[in-house]
Amino acid sequence: MVVRILLAAFTSLVAGVCYGAGLLRVMSGLLVGFGMLAAFFFGILFLLPPNDPTVTFSVAGPGESWPFFLIGVGLVPVIVWLLVKRGRPATEEPLEVKHWQQFGFGLLIYLCSIFLPVLFWFPSDEMRRTLQAGTIELMVLTGVCVFLAGTAVALLLLYRASKGTSPEKPDLMRRLVLVVFSVAHLDKVPVLVTYLLIYSEQPGQVYPRIAALALAGYFLIAWFLGRICLDARSSA
Repeated sequence: MVVRILLAAFTSLVAGVCYGAGLLRVMSGLLVGFGMLAAFFFGILFLLPPNDPTVTFSVAGPGESWPFFLIGVGLVPVIVWLLVKRGRPATEEPLEVKHWQQFGFGLLIYLCSIFLPVLFWFPSDEMRRTLQAGTIELMVLTGVCVFLAGTAVALLLLYRASKGTSPEKPDLMRRLVLVVFSVAHLDKVPVLVTYLLIYSEQPGQVYPRIAALALAGYFLIAWFLGRICLDARSSA
């Protein structure tokens, strides 16, 4: 456990250093690439027999794998776009209080979009016994929609916060936003949500399509990272 924590801390530190050094495109491509690999990984899991004790990450029930493979394939051109596309530097906005406010509210909304949907994803035992399976599935879907909507709003605020510049360091806020975003592992939240939905402790309640919809949040993250890279004055 200690080794895993140290590895996670080290990888987050490396990502932050890379963003701070100006390697915006390369690091963004790697972060989205992690989402692509996760999509293929989850897709392979649903090709394996469910509830198989010989499989390390065996899922609790059968499900479709194609939504995960579709997301993985869809992220490939996005990664290429991140690495190849060259944009024009955005119009400079002098760094003001509003940029810090957008930065703070963006982080707050992002955290709320993670924790509030838990009420829909994991209802109490009493509620689970009284509700029908279709109703529980609808609740899980509602939670994922809340998660995606909150993520979209949060990323929009963080993107606007990244527009704050100073004459000496025009990419100051862009690098700061990306450093915090990567060091806090906020880019990996869709994978975390997908994992929780697939490996829920609630028996017989595995919804692969809804879990894949949560993983599709990587397209929002890719847009966010791509827009900042295109606006940057200097990025590699």
